[in-house]
Amino acid sequence: MNNIYISTFGKKTIKVKNEIPIEVGSANRNNFLYSVRDDTGINISNENKYYGELTGLYWVWKNQAIQNDELVGFGHYNKTLNVSFKKAYELLVNEKKYNFLIAEKTYITPHAQKDELNAITAILKKYYPRYYESWTKIYNVDGSSNQCNNAQLFITTGKYFNLYCNFLFDVLKRMRIIIGDKKGSPYDVRYCAFMGERLLTVFIVANNLSYKEYSIKYANKLINIGRKVAKILHVNKKSRLYKNLQLKFGVKSSYKK
Repeated sequence: MNNIYISTFGKKTIKVKNEIPIEVGSANRNNFLYSVRDDTGINISNENKYYGELTGLYWVWKNQAIQNDELVGFGHYNKTLNVSFKKAYELLVNEKKYNFLIAEKTYITPHAQKDELNAITAILKKYYPRYYESWTKIYNVDGSSNQCNNAQLFITTGKYFNLYCNFLFDVLKRMRIIIGDKKGSPYDVRYCAFMGERLLTVFIVANNLSYKEYSIKYANKLINIGRKVAKILHVNKKSRLYKNLQLKFGVKSSYKK
């Protein structure tokens, strides 16, 4: 099929060749712009408050039967990898030069909820010891790191897509059992999404997969300008200047804090 799936919450998506917009969290809302929804077939759409955009990724995995030699990607309505579909197909399918195309490594902030960090590390240590070793090399004890390819933006082939999703959703399912339901703002309760975006790098490192990093392309041109300024000036992502640039130009979450 060779498609890039773009998650959205009833919002117009960034334009990408061969894109299929998918309405995520569809089971709990009625505002839609696109026909593909994550509450059909085998789905976890009702779990969107915990999984965020990953309910869309789960739907693709379970319902689209992606074949090993097919190209498949995942992005979001307001951002995607800054690489053309033609180039991605050339690198992944024709030349088989890489296993994954992913977002550039960036700093990911500490995760405030210790019970969630304890749960994810305990699961990895017990069921996926090799992945646990990779986790401990990538992330600090507070969940922060400057080696995380976050945001769940990637393009790969069906072979690695299916392996990744099998790992990802098994871990997150176990985490849901341990943590259970939570109360709080729509942003704060998304613990499966927060832990999930840390697991892509773990999967790639643990399996010694080849990859190429790309910058993130945003629908909002101001965001692209802000990030370019920070990169050109080599702004430390922990600095006050970076935080000010983030406030002025940064991405705003679809979930209210």
